[in-house]
Amino acid sequence: MLTADVLIIGSEGAGALAAIELRRQGLNPMILTKGRIGKCGATVTAGADINVDSRTCKEFLGLNGDIRDSKEKFFEDTVIEGRYLPNQKIVEHHVEEIPAIVKDFMDWGMKIEKDLGQPAGHSYPRGVTTKGDEIMRVLSQKVKELKVPIYEQFMATDVLKKDGRVVGVAGLDLCSGEFVEVYGKAVIIATGGGMQLYPYSTAPDELTGDGHAMAMRAGVEFIDMEMVQFMGCTFMNPPAWAGISFPYCLGPDFGGLDIRMYNKFGHRFFEEKIDPVNKEHVTRDLLARGIMNEVFEGMGTPNGGVYYSLHHLPEELVDNFPIARNQPILSKDWVFMGFSFKELIERMKQGHAIEVAVASHFFCGGIRTDDICATRIPGLYAAGEVAGGTEGANRLSGNALTQVFVQGVLSGRNAAEYVKGIPTVEAADVAEIKKARDRVMAPFGRAGINVIEFKKEIQKNAWDNMCVVRTEDSLTKALAKIQEFKKLLPEVGCSCTAKSANREWVDVLQVESLISLAELIATSALARKETRGAHFRKDFPESDSKNYMKNIIVANENGEIKVSAAPIVVTSITPPEED
Repeated sequence: MLTADVLIIGSEGAGALAAIELRRQGLNPMILTKGRIGKCGATVTAGADINVDSRTCKEFLGLNGDIRDSKEKFFEDTVIEGRYLPNQKIVEHHVEEIPAIVKDFMDWGMKIEKDLGQPAGHSYPRGVTTKGDEIMRVLSQKVKELKVPIYEQFMATDVLKKDGRVVGVAGLDLCSGEFVEVYGKAVIIATGGGMQLYPYSTAPDELTGDGHAMAMRAGVEFIDMEMVQFMGCTFMNPPAWAGISFPYCLGPDFGGLDIRMYNKFGHRFFEEKIDPVNKEHVTRDLLARGIMNEVFEGMGTPNGGVYYSLHHLPEELVDNFPIARNQPILSKDWVFMGFSFKELIERMKQGHAIEVAVASHFFCGGIRTDDICATRIPGLYAAGEVAGGTEGANRLSGNALTQVFVQGVLSGRNAAEYVKGIPTVEAADVAEIKKARDRVMAPFGRAGINVIEFKKEIQKNAWDNMCVVRTEDSLTKALAKIQEFKKLLPEVGCSCTAKSANREWVDVLQVESLISLAELIATSALARKETRGAHFRKDFPESDSKNYMKNIIVANENGEIKVSAAPIVVTSITPPEED
């Protein structure tokens, strides 16, 4: 029987830091990961900015910070740009803990840029810039130095409990095809978001909401699940480029070019309808909303996007941009995230416009925890993007990695404290193990619906009915379709009977996760009858603080998703009574 003091589901930013912290506390963690450490998940694909207040950057980290900034101002920006929904106790940890973590990274040899960035929504420069693969190079090396056991190619499917508390994890060995139980005194879920619910995504293929689904089955609560952040200005075509954020980083990202976007009639709709001063250079919630509302109103391109142009700029200015930008993610010869865009830039300089839309980018909501990453189930913790509470209704650029790193360390620290009171590792109840095993093995007894086509239908429903622009009607349709998918799931099976390295089997288990995730989001979005941050209700276009200055809570109660509300957690910033 495989055992450890603490089991960590997820090997990247949050999971790796949790393991490192547990080793610091003298405990024996084990990492369980669906891929290979440093080669999967979202962290390795990050741009990557890490928010630290500018004063601390200068005085503690030795970077080019602005001493007018402070932790208090960073806290304020995060709460206000989260439209007052963030749990302020969690945000206090967010701004206080990150400097020491970045210092650790620097001591471990992580390469960073000395100059800070200042994206939209930030009062001062804060972005400590590096690259995702550089982050994971350092973390992977540290995890291996500390001899943390890593179970790679393991798909966790269920959290196992005994007498109401967590005792382990069940899942699938993707190489052998064996159902495996792993036991520990506590479990940390650090599986990231579920961006693959949507057909266009900036995230890797493996981010299918497995952590959300297993937590839902275990009985946790979720907070602010309606707040899915979409990245505006991503490619739609060709398929190999879909979801790549090069157009966003070219501009309107901070430090980017003064690009322009047009609807099908050539109107510069951001200037006319969204923000006549900042135009396309707005926060991500407004950027995504502006693009997709134009599409929703029938003013988009033939493929369902908008037009994006830089033809108005002098060629010399465009040619010099990679040098002027001076960021690790973009080379001087226009290579971005491994793709060369030099030919495309030449065409755009000649007057060619490209079509851009949005892609799912970050989950602001997630598993509900307290300020030290503990869920309502004893022994179960959540860290990083899978956890809600930090970002509220909208995430500032650069806050993702700050959240991931801080909660990775906090979850490890507090899980260590918890397990000190647990004398031994115990096995789960036999009935619980059988239930998990039967569900994982069920696809081999089913046949009929092709899983790839089924996944496309799930994604189409999410895109059509619960994307950026939402209404009562669209969300009701989304939930009706989700119920249909749940009924059809028993007909989705494996045509391949081999259990080892069976990707079709994995796909079936992942679409089950996507269905659960979709139900959580749609239910929460239907309950919030206002527009706030990343949540845009076309039928309720204004914010309604009188009735909705609260967190929407959803949870699985005996097989049904129940909705409730909770007062926002305030420590120092009282939200306005009216919008």
